[in-house]
Amino acid sequence: MPAPSRLMLTSVDVASSSSDLAWQAAVDGAPSGSAYLVGEQTAGRGRRGAAWSSARGGMYLSVLLRPAIPSQAFFGLSFVAALAIRAELAARLPAHDVMLKWPNDVLVGGGKICGILLEARGDAVVVGTGVNIAPVVSPAGARLPAISVHECGGSDVTPVDLAEHYGRSLVARVEDYVQRGFAPVRLEWLRHCAHIGGQVRVSTGANVPDGVTAGMFVDIDADGALLLRDDAGHLDRVTTGDVELMGGP
Repeated sequence: MPAPSRLMLTSVDVASSSSDLAWQAAVDGAPSGSAYLVGEQTAGRGRRGAAWSSARGGMYLSVLLRPAIPSQAFFGLSFVAALAIRAELAARLPAHDVMLKWPNDVLVGGGKICGILLEARGDAVVVGTGVNIAPVVSPAGARLPAISVHECGGSDVTPVDLAEHYGRSLVARVEDYVQRGFAPVRLEWLRHCAHIGGQVRVSTGANVPDGVTAGMFVDIDADGALLLRDDAGHLDRVTTGDVELMGGP
C-alpha cells in the first residue's frame, strides 16, 4: 500500500497558473501532495474553460494527487476539496454561513468566494483552488458577485496561512476518501449545500430547451450527479453545468 501523502508546499511569485506548475511537476515525477502557491497568475483558468481573475492578494493553490482509486472515482475529489476549503473558511469567518454550490463553488453572503478546478491525466489529479482573500472585481458576465475574505471580516487571513492549512486538510481528506468512499463525503456536502430544496436552473448545454434544465434540487447521486425534480415530478440527473438558484444564490 502506498505511503500516506503529505503536503509539500512551494511558493512562486508569478506564474501562468499554479496548475501549470503542478502538471510540470507531475511530468517530472513529483509525489502526491506536491503543492504550488502562486502570488499572481497570468493565465488562471476556471471550470468549462472560463478565465479566473488572479490579481495579487488571492490564494491560488494547486495540489498534485496520485490517489489509489480508479479514475471513475476521481469525481469525488472535487467534493472533497470543496469541503476542505469550506471548513477552513468557516473557521476564519465565524460570523458568516459558508455554503457550497454544486459541484464545488464556495459562497458567502450570496457571493462567490472560492472556485475549484479538477484536472486528471492518467493516474494523476491536480486540484486547483482559487480563493478571493483581498477584494476583487467581479468578472464580466459572472452569475454571482465576487466576495472576499477580507470583506467578510477575515482581515488577518493570508494566502500562505490559508494554503498551508487547506492543503494539509485536503491531503488528509483525500486519504479518508480513498479508504471510505463517497458516501460520507456526500452526506457532509449536503449539510452545507446552498440550494437543497430550492428551485434551480442549470445551464448544461445539453439537448434540452435553451440548454437549461430546471427543477427542485433534491439530492446528489452516488456519483455526484445533481438530482432535480421537475414540475411533473420527473427526476432529472445533471452531470455538468452551471447552477443558478432562483431567487437566491
